[in-house]
Amino acid sequence: MRPAPGGFTWLLSHELRLALRGTGTRTSWFARNVPTILLATVPTIGGVLLAWSLSDVGPVSEHMRVAVLGYLGAAVVGLLILMMSTASIAVLRTFHERQDLDLLLSAPLPPTRVLAVKAIGVIFTVAAPFLLFTAPFLITSAILGHPRWLGGLVMIAVDATVATAISIGLIGVLYDAIGARRARTVAQLGAAVMGGAIFLLAQLQNVSPALSHNLSHLVTAPWPTPLDWPARAVLGESGPLLAMAAVALGATWIATRSGARHLAASSDTGARHVVARDRRVRFGTGLARIIVTKELRLVVRDPELITQIALRLIYMIPLAALVLRDKHGLDAPGIAAAATACAGLLASSLAWIIVCAEDAPDLLAAAPVARAAIERAKLAAACLIPAGVAIVAALAIVQAAPWAALVVLVMGSVAALTAALLQAWFGRPQPRSAFRRRQSGSFVVGLGEVALAGAWAGTAALAARGSLWAIAPALLGAMIMAGAVEARSDQPAS
Repeated sequence: MRPAPGGFTWLLSHELRLALRGTGTRTSWFARNVPTILLATVPTIGGVLLAWSLSDVGPVSEHMRVAVLGYLGAAVVGLLILMMSTASIAVLRTFHERQDLDLLLSAPLPPTRVLAVKAIGVIFTVAAPFLLFTAPFLITSAILGHPRWLGGLVMIAVDATVATAISIGLIGVLYDAIGARRARTVAQLGAAVMGGAIFLLAQLQNVSPALSHNLSHLVTAPWPTPLDWPARAVLGESGPLLAMAAVALGATWIATRSGARHLAASSDTGARHVVARDRRVRFGTGLARIIVTKELRLVVRDPELITQIALRLIYMIPLAALVLRDKHGLDAPGIAAAATACAGLLASSLAWIIVCAEDAPDLLAAAPVARAAIERAKLAAACLIPAGVAIVAALAIVQAAPWAALVVLVMGSVAALTAALLQAWFGRPQPRSAFRRRQSGSFVVGLGEVALAGAWAGTAALAARGSLWAIAPALLGAMIMAGAVEARSDQPAS
C-alpha cells in the first residue's frame, strides 16, 4: 500500500530518497552500489568478529565500572559535538541550498509536518555513518548474550537527534540575528572548528601526553547522577535510556516549533538586516595588485573553501606534534620540515582554487593583457598565504636557530611555488563547488604533490641540521619538477 500524497510517510520517504541520492549523475548500477556494498562489508565483518571475541566478557569490578562509565560518558559528549559539526552543514543544505522549502510551505500541508520531516531527514543523514559502523558489533553482541549493548544504538540516534535540534535552533537564531549569508558563514566555520576540535582531542596523546594523562584522570572520576545517565543508557539501563529518549524527542519538538520557523523565513530575515551604505568605490591600479586582491577576496568570501582548507591543516597537527617533539627542547629542524610541507600542501589547494577554479576564464582570456602576466599574478596570490605560514614558523625559531629560520623561509617559498606550478600546469579546470571532490582529479598529479612536499620537507630538515645529505631530497624534488616541465612541453598548446 503506497502512502497517501502529502502525508507524513510520503514526505519522509521523499526526504530520505533525497538524503540517499548521490551526486545526481547518471552512472551504472555497478558504479552506484558496489562502493556502498564494500563500505558496508568491512564494518560488518569486523563488527561480527569483534563481538564474537568479546562474547564471554563477564561482570566487571566496581572500580572498572566507574572507569567505563566515565569513558562512555565522554564518548557520548564527544560524539554529540562531532554530530553537531555534521548536522550544521546538513541543516544548511536541507533548509537553504535545496531550495524546496518555500514550495513545501506554500502547499496545503501543516508547516509543522514539513519541518519535522526535514529534521528527521537531517537526523538520518547524521546518524547513518555511525550506525553503519557500530550496528554489526552491537547487534551481534546482543545475539551472543549482551542484549543491553543495544542501548548504544539508541544513544547514537539520541545524539543525532539532539545534535540536529541544537543545530536547527542555533542556526535559526543566527539567521534571525545576523542574516542568512553571515549565518551560513558562521555555521560553516563553527562546524569546522567543532570537527577539528574533536579530531585534536582524539589525538591528544600524540599532541600533549601530559594533558592527555590529566584529562584521563578527570574523565574516569565518578560522575554525579544524573550526569552519568548518558553512559548508563549506552549500557542499556532502562531508566536512563528512557530519559535520554525523552530529551531527544523534546529537543526535536522545540526545534521544529521554533528554530525551524526562523530558517523557513530566512529570505525575509536576510533582507531585513541589510543596511544600505553609501561608500565610495576605489579602483586599484596595477594588474598584479588587482588580480591578487580579487583572488584573496574571493577566497575569504567563500567560507566552505576556508573550512575545507582549515580542516586539512588541522589534520596535520598531530603529525607535526610527533615530528616536533624533542626531549632537549625546541626541534628547529622538525619545525622547518613541518612548515615546508604545510606551505606546499596549502599552496596546492589555493592554486587549484585560484587557477583551475576560475569563475570567468573567458573574460580573462579576452582581456587586453598578457596571459603570462595574469598567470604570474594568480601564482603570487596562491603563494601569499603559504609564505605567511613560513614567516610565522621562521619567527618562532629565529632566536634559537637563525640558520633554521632562513631555511624555513627559503624552502617554504620553494615548496609553495613548485606546488602552485604543478596545479597551474596540470590541474583540471572545474567549478569552485567541486573543491570537495578533488580526489577525482589526476592521480599522478596528486602523487607528485605529496612526493614533492616530502622532498622539500626532507631538504629543509637536513639543511637545518647542516647536513650535506640535504642534497639528496633536493635532487629528488628537482627531478620531479624536471619531469613536470618535460610532461608539460609534450602537452598540446591551448
